[in-house]
Amino acid sequence: MPRFNEIQQARAQHESALMRKPNVVGVGVSYKSVAGEKSGELCMAVLVQQKLPKAGLSAEALVPQELDGVRTDVIQVGELRALQARTDRWRPARGGISLGHYQISAGTYGCTVRDKTSGTRLILSNNHVLANSNNANPGDPILQPGPADGGQQAQDTLAHLERFAPIQFNEEPGSCSIAGSVAGLGNALARLLGSSHRLQSIRANPQAANLVDAAVARPINDSDILDEIIDLGTVTGTIAAALGMAVRKSGRTTATTSGQVSVLDATVSISYGAGRSATFEKQIVTTAMSQGGDSGSLLMESSGSLAVGLLFGGSEQATIHNPIQAVLDSLDITFTVPVAAKGEAQIAVERAQAVRNTYQAELMKKPNVVGVGVGLRHTGGQRTDQVAVVVMVDRKVPLAQLRPQDRLPVEIDGVPVDVKEVGELRAQ
Repeated sequence: MPRFNEIQQARAQHESALMRKPNVVGVGVSYKSVAGEKSGELCMAVLVQQKLPKAGLSAEALVPQELDGVRTDVIQVGELRALQARTDRWRPARGGISLGHYQISAGTYGCTVRDKTSGTRLILSNNHVLANSNNANPGDPILQPGPADGGQQAQDTLAHLERFAPIQFNEEPGSCSIAGSVAGLGNALARLLGSSHRLQSIRANPQAANLVDAAVARPINDSDILDEIIDLGTVTGTIAAALGMAVRKSGRTTATTSGQVSVLDATVSISYGAGRSATFEKQIVTTAMSQGGDSGSLLMESSGSLAVGLLFGGSEQATIHNPIQAVLDSLDITFTVPVAAKGEAQIAVERAQAVRNTYQAELMKKPNVVGVGVGLRHTGGQRTDQVAVVVMVDRKVPLAQLRPQDRLPVEIDGVPVDVKEVGELRAQ
């Protein structure tokens, strides 16, 4: 078995030639894989973007099986590219990166959701990230990256504000002209009398309470956004928070962090700066897992792909999240394509897929059957538009030659069955 330094010498000798081959993106040293398992044999690893069949490669493109007595191993690694910072410009954009209303600093692209009625894909984040804490109008530009990270309207507008759940503030600067005039007169009198104290008009609503700080934006081009969240993947559903639940989030400032649910059904007072504060009820409190700029991050349970909440506030000791179902309800959004937005063909495909999943094992046990899938039904040798469960057989056998229990049904649970002859399937 060649030693490590011997492989390094062989690699140095052949590295330039290997790197010139199409599809090759790297050369190194590794343990050789045999039948998908790593062996104890050291080899020269040739990294390629994609493994291609030898028959489809020219002689010049082939990687030799051995070089200077050292065996090679071709390893597929995909496209290698420089990793982007979460504050960079991303196209397509995805959850966990910087974005914000054109008049704020920056927050986090939480995730991609869908309009409950139309199925249109939308970007989910906080009201104070996408709607400037109520000071915005539908159609306002949403920049990615956010303004604090260099985003500019001319070239970085990813989406436009679609809608938001208004925040009811307990206290905020007053807008009443009468109160403003009274405060102005009082301040003028204070100056005349030499007092250093001043009056300020405040709009007070101590009974106001909120459930969510949330908003959605519609991308200009649907192809400019992805469903996935950096490090967390794609959301498949929701789950209610539970005390002690392990959770994680992916955000602009602190990237991917983990925490634990410590308090449920919390009523909290949140400061929004500039003399504004708001009360939120039924909130989720976790251990500290965020900093400024992480607002809008989606909170997910650590062991899977289920959404728990929407991060919107916190401190050095704790992080606060809206319950995810309250967010979805307030904005009429969902994580899945609504049935009402699906075409008839898509519904038919999903029905056929459900039947295939239920009966696949039973069908595969029948003699001559080599595969089960979903496709379009054929009648009289012509393809129709009717979606069917396709049962693939190596050869079609006349019904008279089959035992009753070996015959394939004409339909299953209302979904037609189409028998397709494909011959013997074998490795190539």
